Amino acid sequence: MEREDYANYLYVVNTWQTFTRPPKAWGFLGPGFTAAEYINSACFLYVLKNGFDKANAYNFKTLFIKPQLWDKLYLLNKKNSDEVFAWAGKVLKLDPVRMTDKQLVKYAESFQEQQLSIHVPRGPMWMLETPDNLVSYYLHNYLAEQYHDSKNIAIKPNQAFRILITPARRSIWSEEKEGLASIALINNKNKQLAALSRHAKKYAWLEYGLQGKILDFNYFEKELSKIQKGKPKKLISRLQSEGTELVKQQTKLFKQYKIGRQHKNIFKIVQDSSYVRMYSKDAQFFGYYAMEEIFKELGRRTGLSLEQVRFLTPYDYYQALIKKKDFSDITRQRQKYSLHFAYPFKTVFYLGKKARQQRKKMILFKDTLKKKDTQELSGQTAYAGKAKGRVKIINTIQEMVKMHSGNVLVSHMTNPGIVPVMKQAAAIITDMGGITCHAAIVARELKTPCVIGTKVATQVFRDGDMVEVDAGKGVVKKV
Repeated sequence: MEREDYANYLYVVNTWQTFTRPPKAWGFLGPGFTAAEYINSACFLYVLKNGFDKANAYNFKTLFIKPQLWDKLYLLNKKNSDEVFAWAGKVLKLDPVRMTDKQLVKYAESFQEQQLSIHVPRGPMWMLETPDNLVSYYLHNYLAEQYHDSKNIAIKPNQAFRILITPARRSIWSEEKEGLASIALINNKNKQLAALSRHAKKYAWLEYGLQGKILDFNYFEKELSKIQKGKPKKLISRLQSEGTELVKQQTKLFKQYKIGRQHKNIFKIVQDSSYVRMYSKDAQFFGYYAMEEIFKELGRRTGLSLEQVRFLTPYDYYQALIKKKDFSDITRQRQKYSLHFAYPFKTVFYLGKKARQQRKKMILFKDTLKKKDTQELSGQTAYAGKAKGRVKIINTIQEMVKMHSGNVLVSHMTNPGIVPVMKQAAAIITDMGGITCHAAIVARELKTPCVIGTKVATQVFRDGDMVEVDAGKGVVKKV
């Protein structure tokens, strides 16, 4: 399904197990079986193809015959995300050093429950879009047909698609940017510094992701300086009016393309899915940020590093803290090479040699697309625009040092850890991903040309290659 260039047990195990069979009340099917393979903390996610295809066929039909299920799922995830933000805010006020072992276990287990409440509901749309982009291709084809049958439509299908799938609701990133612009308008230096200090504390977690990048005061001071050199009032006005203008564009396109009620509902489902994916991930990573000191204290009492704590299973906290079981060697093995198979209500773990033996029994259905000698690739438009620059292939935080402003970022699938280089990129290209993937959502926020789902961009291109990107057409060419 996907390669995560960094993941941990804390993020995957419980979610991947629950995802096998989502709650019956939701009305969606899961793949029934999942697996995850870890190699030096990189993670490969697998499903059984027959279960995956069956679930996708059913879930895709619900877009047409039971759209209300998607509306309920969106509302559930939005509500749960709000609750996670509130819960994590309370956790930040705790002093882990004064907690008992049982209290630490309680919060670690509660954190897992909080994560599940917002991670699993993202699954049905993620499955439809990874790796086969079922919804994207359907809507692209639908718009192309409507365009062909109509006359005098100025906006072509690719651009119309981008506009119609973009949520009008504002993201936390947008709110943070407006907050900085407002601070830039404060004339009194002392008041401005005080406001900036509050702002830095409020948004320190914004790029925390899974590995713990905390934004400090200096970061926000530099961002404020950039805004001050521009026109803060115009930036505020643009950010506040973007949603209204987008709705106007969407209403006009619905009319021009003669889009009926049923397909309007599907576009709304995609908009909701895109918005809540980003919002729930923000809640998730705010939770990670809030729990850092608790996990550090848990590690101190059990002789584990913070990273080793992230490789405990949900069943290990009690064993480590209350039963005093030593997990130091086990967590190292899990990071180095491990495998787990998940069924409804059960996960089976393998380490080292046993994991490799199990892995040999797995027969993989791989994408047969091979274009290593090609000079041109195509994918889906996540954000339109043209750019030219030198390729930098970046999948991990450690590789970010390669990036310079104006380079074209090429990645398997972007993650929150590499957001700083996404901000520097002239364009973003990915192997994997659908319309609600991380790269697509961030590219829309940054207004950066982005082509997703090329399948093999990281195989075709090399660091230093000069490429031209026409994201409006979904095309990337070697120059």
